[in-house]
This record gives sequence, C-alpha cells and structure tokens, in this order.
Amino acid sequence: MMNNRTESLARVPLFLVIANVVGVLIGYAITILLARSLSHGEFEQYIGAVATLGLLASAAEGGFGKYGLKIVPVYIANQSIDLLAGYMRFALFGSLVMSVVLGWIAASIETPMRTGNTENLILLAIVFLPAMAGVGVTVDLLLSFRMAVIATLISRILVPLTTLSLVVVNLAMAEITPLRAVLSFATGSLVGFLLALVLCLRKSRSLTSRVSATTDLFQWITESLSFWAFGFLTAWIFRATLVLTHYLPHGRDDLAMLAPALETGCLILLLSKSTDKFYQPAMSVILATSDWEHGVRFRRNRYIFVGYGVIAFLAVILLFGDQILGLYGKDFGSAYPELCLIAIGSSIWTLFSLAPAFLQFAGERKVLLFSLLGHGTLLAVLTVGLLPTFGATGAAAAFTISISSLAIVNVFLANQRFRKMEFEVNGATAIDRDD
Repeated sequence: MMNNRTESLARVPLFLVIANVVGVLIGYAITILLARSLSHGEFEQYIGAVATLGLLASAAEGGFGKYGLKIVPVYIANQSIDLLAGYMRFALFGSLVMSVVLGWIAASIETPMRTGNTENLILLAIVFLPAMAGVGVTVDLLLSFRMAVIATLISRILVPLTTLSLVVVNLAMAEITPLRAVLSFATGSLVGFLLALVLCLRKSRSLTSRVSATTDLFQWITESLSFWAFGFLTAWIFRATLVLTHYLPHGRDDLAMLAPALETGCLILLLSKSTDKFYQPAMSVILATSDWEHGVRFRRNRYIFVGYGVIAFLAVILLFGDQILGLYGKDFGSAYPELCLIAIGSSIWTLFSLAPAFLQFAGERKVLLFSLLGHGTLLAVLTVGLLPTFGATGAAAAFTISISSLAIVNVFLANQRFRKMEFEVNGATAIDRDD
C-alpha cells in the first residue's frame, strides 16, 4: 500500500510539468488564432488590453494567495483552525477590495485617454479584474490545501481552454473582434475563478465549520505586502514591455510584432518554472544542513541540465525562428531580430532562475527586493528611451538588458551569500578543532 502511495505521489510532479506545457501550448494557439484573424491594429488593441489587465491582476492579488501558500499549511498543522477561517475571509475579501480600488483608478485614468471601441475594450477588461485577481488567489489557496492537481488543472488547462473554445466559437459563428477576443479571455478567468472559489470554500468549511474565525490583521497585512512586492515586481519585469509599448507612442505594428516575439522568446521560461519547483526543496535541505559540498555539486548539476535545454532552445530559435513566427501570419517573420534578442534574455534568466529563491531562503529578502525594484525601473527607463527611436527592436533590447542584468546580479548576490554562509560554518568548525 505504501509503495503504491509513494509511486502515486511521485507521478504528481510529472503531471504538473505536463499540465504546464499543455497550458502554454493552448495559450500559444490562442495568440496564433487571434493574430491570424485580426488586423494588426485590432491585434494590438487585444494585446494591450490583456497585458494591462494581467499586470493589474498581479497587483490586485495583493500577495494574499502567495502568503497563503506559507501560512495556511502551518495553521492546519498546528490545528489553528480559527485563524485559518479568518485568513480565508481576509484573503478573499482583500483581493476583492484591491481589485475594485485598482479597477476604479485604472478606469479613471483610461476613460479620458480612449474613445470609441478602444474605450469600451479597456473598460470591459477592467470589469473582469476581480475575476482575474480572484483566480490567482483561489488557485494559490487550493495549492496551500495541497490540492496541486486540481489547482493546476484549473489554472493551466481550464482557463486557457475555455478562452480557446470561445475564440473558436466566435470564429465559426461570426467575425472575431478585439472586444469579443477580450471577452473570451476574461470569461476563461471568470470560469476558473468560480470553480476555484467553490472548491476553496468547500475545503475550508470542512475544516472550519465548528469554529469562530479569529484574525491577526497586522501580521497578515505586513506579510502579504512583502509577498505582493515580490510578486508584482516579478510580473512587472515580464509583462511591462507590452504594457509600456501599448501606452507609449510607437510605430505602426510595433506592438503587434513584439507580442509574438515575446511570447515565443519566453517559452524557455517553462523550463525554469518546471525545474525550480523540483530543485527548491533540495536547496532548502542544503541550507538547513549546511552541506556545502553537496550544494556545489547540486549547483553544477543544475547548470548542466538547464544549460543543455537553453542551448537547444536557442538553436531552434536561431535556425527556425522566422518560420515559427510565420505561424502567426505571413508578416510576423519580420520580428525575427526581436525574437532572438528576447530569447537570449529569457535564456540567461532561465539559467540563473534559482538565485532569487536561494536569496529568499537564505534570508536576503531586502537585497532581492532592491534588485527587483532597481531592474524594474531600469526596464521602464530603457523602454521609454529606446522605443521611440528603435521601435519594437528597442523594446526587445530593453527587456533583454534588464532581465539579463537582473539574472546576473541575482546570481552574483546568491554566490556571495553562499560563500559567506560556507565560510561561517567552515570557519566555526576550524575554530572548534583548534580549541
């Protein structure tokens, strides 16, 4: 019985990797269909609205779901069910309040800037902001209840598959428009949010139905703000290029060309997202046991494994990048230079993607936060400076410079911290021997 259970648990990480790959492919199919079905101008409207909504949703999540991943399992293990009940209400209500406030601010800024269809498009997107933020928070809460398979199926399969189905239905029944495309995207998030919310409430009520909720608001707010800062700044680094290009003056078709290049060039990030979840527990054990020799071997083996994947990805992009972009439409092959730039930046990030987790695990939160903040600012400054002169190529260069610098600085800081910890332990051991 135990062997069967162990074997079943061992299959879960493999399933999560496969589900993530399938989810990325579904998202890729959605973008390709819309790029081929909409005019470049209409495609830009869709990309701008969705990119803006995604960045706002990252902010509206408020760190409540990410902090829940840390605190909910602790409450369950310690039988602090009253605090669990309170935190569930706090997280769900908090994300709703954040969504409404940010949505109101965004609508107030957007409305005077837009006219006609573009105004309706962005306002429609903002209406669905609570669902976008809500699905992120509720999926994280499902993960905190150790319902990883269900959470992954909702976020990686159900949400994009619903969007794809609605896009296909629209294409079959009528001509697709940016408004319908955004509505299809938002509906996918709404469906995922409602299902995840029902499952969260059912799970929490099975644990908390006989207790009264208690709160620890000060700790919850301060800790959530910390997780929010990391989450939002990371989202900014990877999403701001499209958002900034959308709002800044840019050449005709710059955003339409940049979006497929960014989506394709960042596919390698799937390797880091999948493998880092495997490597992080081992890294945690190394830090806890101060087994630095194992840590050095661990780091070298990861570099070799991920390095092979990065080399293969870059070879495919360099050799077949223009043909891959051709899937979006005959004109998109002109974004090949931007694709190559973005692929290089995302590959450097993938190679060193474990460094931020190491800094967090090693207690270097402030250092990591300043690194993210500095490079988020660098990305904005470079994009503003390069986009007017160099167009989409300038925006791609700004992304690559910023993400590469962030990865290199993080790994430098992580190596410094690793050597310091190694010296502290080895130095203390040497002193003990002398005594």
